[in-house]
Amino acid sequence: MKTNAISGYILIALCLFISNKMISQEMVSLPMGGCGRLLDTNTSSQNATAFVLFPPCARLGVTASNPQNMTDTDVNSYGLMRPGTGIGFCGATYIGVGTTGTDFPANKPVYFDFASEGFNFNASINSTNFVFYNNGVQVYTTPVGGHFFFDFGTSEPRKIIKVIPTAAWDEVRLSYSDIGIGFTFNDSRIYNILSEYYIDPMTYLSQPSDRTVSVGGATTMTAVINNTPTDETPENITYQWQVLNGSTWTDLSNNANYSNVTSSTLNINNIPVGFNNNQYRVVAKSSFYTCSFQATSTIGRLFVNSVNNPGTIAADQTVCLDINSDPAAFTETAAAQVTGVAGYQWQSSVDNITFTDIANATSSTYDAPSITQTTYYRRGVRSTLNGNITAYQYSNGVKVTLKKSCLIKCIITNRMITTKLYSN
Repeated sequence: MKTNAISGYILIALCLFISNKMISQEMVSLPMGGCGRLLDTNTSSQNATAFVLFPPCARLGVTASNPQNMTDTDVNSYGLMRPGTGIGFCGATYIGVGTTGTDFPANKPVYFDFASEGFNFNASINSTNFVFYNNGVQVYTTPVGGHFFFDFGTSEPRKIIKVIPTAAWDEVRLSYSDIGIGFTFNDSRIYNILSEYYIDPMTYLSQPSDRTVSVGGATTMTAVINNTPTDETPENITYQWQVLNGSTWTDLSNNANYSNVTSSTLNINNIPVGFNNNQYRVVAKSSFYTCSFQATSTIGRLFVNSVNNPGTIAADQTVCLDINSDPAAFTETAAAQVTGVAGYQWQSSVDNITFTDIANATSSTYDAPSITQTTYYRRGVRSTLNGNITAYQYSNGVKVTLKKSCLIKCIITNRMITTKLYSN
């Protein structure tokens, strides 16, 4: 029984320890905006020297209280430091938190939810600093005043102060020291110390750009949220690509034309001509605890380069070798329909199977030279759009038939026919 009781106490203590560790790492929603992950701490410290003989120090109204509130889950509780009025060589007044576990890494931001109320007037050297320690040794310090200024008669609201210590550390303090005479009637409050802090708006490293592709081809649209390890952008990001239908943005689904619709890169495949001038954007979202974030990208437009109809030409005709073997110019009976700029290439064939490009025949109409045999003609059309060039598509063919003899030959003779008249 005794062994079981001891085991039970150990299990309870372990659960409490795990519970405290989990609580200290919770995401919290801050009243002035944004979310943060509380610094993982398990120790706290405070010091408020009121009177000592050596070195001499006398201070009135000094307070350092509730440092544990700086990393608890109540976002409106705070640790308080009030230096009061001092004279002499007073030691530091501070409130601090730390860990007995793994050191906090160097060059990673720490965020202080800080506020100050009141005023100070100091005839001596004084300072309020964030001071970082490792195994009791000071490794980094930075003044609060270096981040924002508060002084006589001001009442600063809560704000986030970002500090990046350059050395690994296991304890941080908000510390005040003075030498000589100091009159300080301000409260410095730290509501929360955060190892991560996230706030709108999320920002994009890259945005969708316009794409031009031939009909039936494929392309991509890409937009990436800036979520580098040292910034204030959430990491658990989801993407949803959308297309503009009329005046409504509609979420895309994976199908024969779209894939990866919920990733940073959208794939557009087997592109039909109907996608020409489509507009795309992506909506990035992230959520932490009670906070949610959203950022909408700029628009990328899709241009589909295509020959929708190569048009028609006219017409079949017959020419005579012995009269005039020059065909009449071919006309356009229906114009080509393209999404870009039309380009033309006329071709000829003697068997209506194998066609060959005709040099310098690159207009919408063509006047062929004289022929020596029956010849077939057709017109190729391609589209050029934003540097993208389609393959040629071809019109109907026309046949020019060559007859070798068309004239009616007359028989001419000098033979004379006479008639003799008989008389009675």
